[in-house]
Amino acid sequence: MSRDVPALLARYAAVATTLFLFAACSRSSGPPFSPERALQTFRIEKGFRIELFVSEPQISDPVAMEFDEDGRIYVVEMHGYPLDIGPSGRVKLLRDTDGDGSPNLTTVFADSLVMPTGVMRWKKGVLVTAAPDILYFEDVNGDGRADVKKVVLSGFPFSNPQHTVNSPVYGLDNWIYLAFEGPSRGILFPQFSDPGQALRFPDRSDTAAVDVADRAVRLRPDIYQVEPLSGETQFGHAFDAWGRYFTLDNSNHARHEVIAARYLRRNPDLLVSTAMQNISDHGSNARVYPINRNLRIEMLTEFGEFTSACGMTHYLGGAFPPQFNGVSFVNEPVHNLVHRDVLRDSGSSFVASRARDGVEFLASTDGWFRPVNLTVGPDGALYLVDYYREVIEHPEWTSTPVQLSQNLYNGSDRGRIYRVVPDSTPLPLARNLRLSQASDEELVRHLENPNVWWRRTAQRLLVDRNHVSSVPPLKSLFQQSASAVGRLHALWTLEGLKQLEPALIESALNDAEAGMRENAIRLAELHLKDAPALAVALLKLEKDPSPKVRFQLLCTLGFIDSPASRSAQNQLLLASLEDEWMQIAALSASSDRAVQYFDMAAARRRELTAAESDARRSFLRKVGAIIGTRQKPAEIQKVLQAAASEAQAGTTWWRAASLEGLAEGVNRRKTEGTALKGAQELLFRLFGSHSTPVRRAALSLLQAGNIGDGAAYQRTLTRSLAAAGDRSGDSEQRADAVSFLALVHPHEHFGLLKKLIDAQEPASVQTAAARALGRIPGEEVGAFLISRWRILAGPVRSEAADAVLQDPARFLQILRALKEDEVQAWTLNFSQKRRLLMNRDPKIRDSARAILDEKPGERDAVVKRYQAALTTEGDPARGKRVFQEVCAKCHKLDGIGAEVGPDLGTVRNRPARVLLSDILNPSKSIAQKYEAYVVEQAAGGMSEGVLGSQTPTSITLRQEEGQELVISRSNIRRMYVANLSAMPADLDKQINVQQMADLLKYILGGGD
Repeated sequence: MSRDVPALLARYAAVATTLFLFAACSRSSGPPFSPERALQTFRIEKGFRIELFVSEPQISDPVAMEFDEDGRIYVVEMHGYPLDIGPSGRVKLLRDTDGDGSPNLTTVFADSLVMPTGVMRWKKGVLVTAAPDILYFEDVNGDGRADVKKVVLSGFPFSNPQHTVNSPVYGLDNWIYLAFEGPSRGILFPQFSDPGQALRFPDRSDTAAVDVADRAVRLRPDIYQVEPLSGETQFGHAFDAWGRYFTLDNSNHARHEVIAARYLRRNPDLLVSTAMQNISDHGSNARVYPINRNLRIEMLTEFGEFTSACGMTHYLGGAFPPQFNGVSFVNEPVHNLVHRDVLRDSGSSFVASRARDGVEFLASTDGWFRPVNLTVGPDGALYLVDYYREVIEHPEWTSTPVQLSQNLYNGSDRGRIYRVVPDSTPLPLARNLRLSQASDEELVRHLENPNVWWRRTAQRLLVDRNHVSSVPPLKSLFQQSASAVGRLHALWTLEGLKQLEPALIESALNDAEAGMRENAIRLAELHLKDAPALAVALLKLEKDPSPKVRFQLLCTLGFIDSPASRSAQNQLLLASLEDEWMQIAALSASSDRAVQYFDMAAARRRELTAAESDARRSFLRKVGAIIGTRQKPAEIQKVLQAAASEAQAGTTWWRAASLEGLAEGVNRRKTEGTALKGAQELLFRLFGSHSTPVRRAALSLLQAGNIGDGAAYQRTLTRSLAAAGDRSGDSEQRADAVSFLALVHPHEHFGLLKKLIDAQEPASVQTAAARALGRIPGEEVGAFLISRWRILAGPVRSEAADAVLQDPARFLQILRALKEDEVQAWTLNFSQKRRLLMNRDPKIRDSARAILDEKPGERDAVVKRYQAALTTEGDPARGKRVFQEVCAKCHKLDGIGAEVGPDLGTVRNRPARVLLSDILNPSKSIAQKYEAYVVEQAAGGMSEGVLGSQTPTSITLRQEEGQELVISRSNIRRMYVANLSAMPADLDKQINVQQMADLLKYILGGGD
């Protein structure tokens, strides 16, 4: 494909958002700047300086780099970004032949690559990430050009390179880690829509393909092992000195993968929404502080906030001042800066705080400065990869003028790598490196080097050499070194050599350094079968002072099923029950553990139920959900019996939490109510509770099972009929009574239900009545609800729309009503419109599109009409009310609202006219992470929502009003992206010009 945008994109010309550039960008003095001139545009933190290391013409379009053991530098050049999918990518090899530490000889090591994204030294060559493949290149004859090219692993989606596989890193545990978030869907550029396949090793047909879903990956290519991690990351990832894994996405610059996939996989009945902790104390969409006053503002640029976070690196080079050891650096190329965070322990995870308020570690006034990657060099300097382009945002998420611009590739002949060093003491370049020729003993000594590059490189080489002769010096280093990280690398190197003895692990379990004990537990886990005595040693750490050691211990003990282990797990959990990650670790051990924990709660163990707290409530809900998912009638009966028999003061909270979880789990697997067989009497009794949470959990369970028609049912039916029609009764109890009437033969109550759709009735009662009416088939219900449409309040109307659309026989009714304006299009939400616009019946689908599709230019006319809001004086207090009424069901601002779409705090620095266009014309481009997905479930039914967090066993759909639906992967029959924005395009029907001015004032003014 050529670099010109295909002519077919002209049809998107209606998507005409003006490209805003500050006037200074067009000055003839630049940018672009020469490398020497660009150095003058930087402002760097006091105590540091930035130096030019290499630039064009030696390199251009660099996105990643790697120093090998002899100081040679491999640089990945991605020339094709953003749209050229031809084989223009290359890997350059830079060598220092005169011994001054600076590369002076450059060769093309490998070429004909399609958008390569990362490189890592491995064996005698390098691994290169270039979707769909992981490639291995090797120079056999020493001429600086690869003679061997081999596909090691294949199946990754060919997608926007910001989102596909990248950044291979050699881990402390001798696995190679690959950053991967999963494909973004190309709406305007379908060439980037490849969904990928299960990963396979092409040269091993006897190994099964591995489905990694949308998660990061680790592999050991020499033994043909690959497996998904528990979370995802976008462009880049990082480890701290103790092997803990940190990730990011474009707007969230600091996440910690707390619990590993192997623990979540052992209990498929435990469905958690995410395995990662957002650790930034300054927000997931944190504010950044650029110094460039000429920033490009694209259509989806979160101006003044993280919008392109990438290239995360923890500084472990040992050459910066001590307070910089372990700090996190993250690039933000859109804003031309590098951000720094300081990490501190917080229970099982961390908190990342700004190093300095209001200023970044490094920033530039050069709008073409595009820092995309970072690495620590053998000299301890921080090397910064600058892509140096005018345009960095992918055209998928820019305006049409940018998509059609000739400027997309400006800077493709440029590129720089900078060197960041302290300015207090000289930091010489690394010269004459020859680690490939070092003896095993020399490499072992490098394992205690303060610079992680030396430690990681030495470990990789020792494991690759696989010399038994290196074992004695490794043991000696572990036993004698004063360096904790040296002892750490010695252990993992021995593990990589398959020479780690249980006695060394047991010794490490008693190490004075907490990070060593944490890693010793992980190593012991790998040897429990061949060295069962390690299980006894592990139990001695139950009261370890370090929360992270205790968390790792709880995770590992889940593989040991013994009375002593279970007792220790209980004590570890109860001692840290307020930590949600400790809850997840405990429950991950086995599905059976949930039953045991419920027995503890039912026995009124003080640690679980004597004191009410959000954490205890959350834990018991998880316990109930696992029991419900297990679908064992005796266990379910036990929960119901305990909830029904406990009526003392102070017990309602845990009874309700257990029942809510039970209902959630039972409803995950619809099995014709067999799991609830014989439980009807208890459920009817619980449904009679005065506690709303208990009553509603019982109702949810009644909905999942066959409730029969015995005496208990008849008594409950009589009470419900009386309660439903009693206007003097409690509205919530009445609403639940109405919902009960809908469970069996709702048509028998048609007359009563119609009477309850009345303005004099509470909204909760009307909503329940509308939902109940939806269970009655036929057009009579549709005609009735449509006739009441204009008198219905918003929540009731939304439920009425769902009710009408519950029966396909009523689809034509609502389409006629839409056409005749009895029902207004803006009163239907996204999922309701989707059922019409994407209906499998072509008659319904075509009719819906004829009615709901806007005419060409119509939306632009709306935007133009609302331009008046930009010059109308707005009131932030009124704007807040507009936000709460219209926007809060999908967006959050100042802690108010739901996180379906982006947090609107991320747009407060956008120009008002850009924000206005985004509000009124949302489908001109759909932001990555906010596409709407449709999931067809194996157990029946269809769900829609924005795809949220994913784990090895589940996905989460975020829906309106802050609802989250966690779906087991085993229950997914089909899943696909809807070709619609989840944000309504008809807000102009709900907000007038004055209200729009108020809303803009509130959003952009930072609140009221």
